[in-house]
Amino acid sequence: MQKRSLAGEWQFRQRDGGEWRTGSVPGGVYTDLLNLDAIPDPFVEDNELDVQWVGKSDWTYRRTFSVDERLLDHDRLLLQCDGLDTVATVSVNDQIVGESVNMHVGHEFDVSDALVPGENEIAVAFRSPVEYGQERAAEYPYEVPAIRYPVDQPGRPFIRKAQCHYGWDWGPCLPTVGIYRDIAVVGYSEPRVRYTKTEQDHPGEGIDLTVRAGIDAPSAGTCDLTVDVADTVVTESVDLDPGEQEVELTVPVDADSVELWWPNGYGDQPLYDLDVTVGPGGDAGVAAGGAGHTHADRVGFREVDLVVEPDEAGTSFYFEVNGEPVYAKGANTIPTSPFYGDVTEERYEHLVRSAADANMNMLRVWGGGYYEEDTFYDLCDEYGILVWQDFMFSCSLHPADDDFLDTVEEEVRYQVRRLANHPSIALWCANNENEEAAQNWFVEHDHHAEHLDDYRKLYEETVGPACREEDPSRTYWPGSPSSGPDELEPYVFEKGDIHYWDVWHRGQPFEDYLTTEPRFVSEFGYQSFPSTDSLRTVLDEADFNPTSPMMEHHQRNPDGNTTILRRMADYFRIPFDFDDFVYLSQLLQAEAMSTAIEHWRRRKPTTMGALYWQLNDLWPVASWSSVEYDGKWKAQQYAARRQFAPVLLSFHPSFEGRDGVDNAQAEDPDEADWGDVTAQTLWVTSDETDPLSGEAALEVVTFDGELVREETVAVDVDAHESAELATVDRDDLPESVGPSDVMVRATFEGDRDGGTIPDSYPATAFFEDYKRLDLPETELEVEVDGADVTVATEEAALFVELDPGTIPGAFSDNYVHLAPGEERTLTFDAYDGRRDALVEAELEDELSVRHLRETC
Repeated sequence: MQKRSLAGEWQFRQRDGGEWRTGSVPGGVYTDLLNLDAIPDPFVEDNELDVQWVGKSDWTYRRTFSVDERLLDHDRLLLQCDGLDTVATVSVNDQIVGESVNMHVGHEFDVSDALVPGENEIAVAFRSPVEYGQERAAEYPYEVPAIRYPVDQPGRPFIRKAQCHYGWDWGPCLPTVGIYRDIAVVGYSEPRVRYTKTEQDHPGEGIDLTVRAGIDAPSAGTCDLTVDVADTVVTESVDLDPGEQEVELTVPVDADSVELWWPNGYGDQPLYDLDVTVGPGGDAGVAAGGAGHTHADRVGFREVDLVVEPDEAGTSFYFEVNGEPVYAKGANTIPTSPFYGDVTEERYEHLVRSAADANMNMLRVWGGGYYEEDTFYDLCDEYGILVWQDFMFSCSLHPADDDFLDTVEEEVRYQVRRLANHPSIALWCANNENEEAAQNWFVEHDHHAEHLDDYRKLYEETVGPACREEDPSRTYWPGSPSSGPDELEPYVFEKGDIHYWDVWHRGQPFEDYLTTEPRFVSEFGYQSFPSTDSLRTVLDEADFNPTSPMMEHHQRNPDGNTTILRRMADYFRIPFDFDDFVYLSQLLQAEAMSTAIEHWRRRKPTTMGALYWQLNDLWPVASWSSVEYDGKWKAQQYAARRQFAPVLLSFHPSFEGRDGVDNAQAEDPDEADWGDVTAQTLWVTSDETDPLSGEAALEVVTFDGELVREETVAVDVDAHESAELATVDRDDLPESVGPSDVMVRATFEGDRDGGTIPDSYPATAFFEDYKRLDLPETELEVEVDGADVTVATEEAALFVELDPGTIPGAFSDNYVHLAPGEERTLTFDAYDGRRDALVEAELEDELSVRHLRETC
């Protein structure tokens, strides 16, 4: 087989004329225009509004390339297009060879009649995605509704393109076009393996690995199919018909010769090369020296199941890997950038590593973007990050005419075949919030009955069957949130997964999380601002005000900045400095997520998953992310490391309303009267697969160092258990010590079967909101030694922040509470591998340190 890549320098222009300009493939038109200074940076200020014409225009890309006679002699000559965004007509030497209306499908177009020896020209003509979507919508017999956003373009339900390209409540509206993944001419005359899929059966004594290979045979014949994996080689003779077909071979793998793949925190992630070769059989194979076409991939040996079974609390919903129940800890991901040129391996590495370093074991690839590059899934395999994979449908209804259903089925089959070998893939999910859209959001629409019929045709008759046929080894879940197949009740706490947004969207206080009893929460979140370092890349400092027009342009959730300000006033003292405001907004987000995640982890095994919204940003913006667009960790990303620790110490507060009644269930947030914290109860939650024993040191100490209470609590819990340990009552404080003067603190040291576990992160609680605490004006002592930063204090200091500025990487911990007299050494991990000596010099120059008391 021969392959001639066409990546590199191309020319492009608007379809209606104009000069040809130099662009890049893979890439997109916004990136190319920006690189040529033909448009202003859409991220900066409100330039986005000035470049909407780009997505409303048609564009053409072209280049010349040479072809030799040897390539032309092959029986098959195909143009392999891994990513055309989106409505494209492909021509070679002015002959149309193929068309695409779906960016989520890779195509192979026959170019045998179009290519000539020597110089050839290829052109890809792109329709405006905005105009295409609106035209299809106008042709459809009734309106198909979708959620609209502050800056967006209409028509997105009618085009199979990343939905967030049309604008979202955290992202810009930049509906780009272009050749965004590899493009090449492929020639072959013998059978070729186009894809492989694997299915595993672990009966106990060994592992049966079933390999399904998609093969294109230019002509009929008998060939050998060989699978080489984990030092096991199996060859079978197969009879091939002309054209595309799928053949199957089962390989018995000795269980003693391989190690199991585990999610992050549960074990290692060994991966094994999988080579599938189709070649001449019998004497022809011997004569050819065993030659043939080989498809190379990797597999990990594991069993993964979604356990959905009736129990005392309703119906379970949890993942089980290799027989162990796994508490899903992680976040949702969105595309790393709206510009394909910025979707790099380095960005993927930083993102997935950030998840793993924060003790996450699952990421949900949200359904409003695009199926990620292979690199993303490779990294999830390597870091042990399970992937909840949505199909790319989000926050809208869709048409269900034959053409639309046909391209969706093609998309599902293409993507499942592309991704099914990854051990990290744990679940296929039909959509994001479209079941809720059909059942709740748009029920008053005049064509609701037709919408429900379209919904059934799309997901129950097209997406689901195609997915199950391509990959019977994994669960296909009908949507998120969803109660399960045939339920059509997307918001039930006793079963399935839920998206819980009452705290952000309805304005409930953080304590509202403590009233919920879900089985699995696949979305919830709270916003914060990005760092001023990030904001400086897109805004002038004159705009550094939460209600300035430019700052509000970089906030896509209506009233989002007002929501942050209002809630900040409830928990913290409002600062006068904008940098302090950003800092407090991030603390606010971390406190919201800690309240939710720690509560839901204490509820295991009833609640078995918490995936917050969202891990990353795709531009500098106030949003729900915990990692900024530039890669810097927010306070929540550091808090996630503690929230998701394998052994979690946490405090559960008890409340008494100011009128003597607990009003936690008030439907109106303004009527909720949580009142005073009357007690703090210490819990231990273990994700360890063995029993855990040890001691928790519990103390109550004043901010200036007076020890009010001290005790040691025995810890003895089973594997995967969560247990209450001790309670500290507010009424037990001495008369000389007020509730605004103390912190409740707990640390744990223990053992599990087979050895000592690392110390857990300290747990800290208070009897008052942060704004009511009488914090001392303490000064911190800071020492930098290589990559180590030691911080010491004589009196209590809360939310101690080590800000590395623009240095890429993360500290071992950050935004920590220091007890009186405590010293902590935090190590900076430079993600780019720079030496400690260089890190020390940069930290000496850029490091800044602050704590909560300094903001007021």
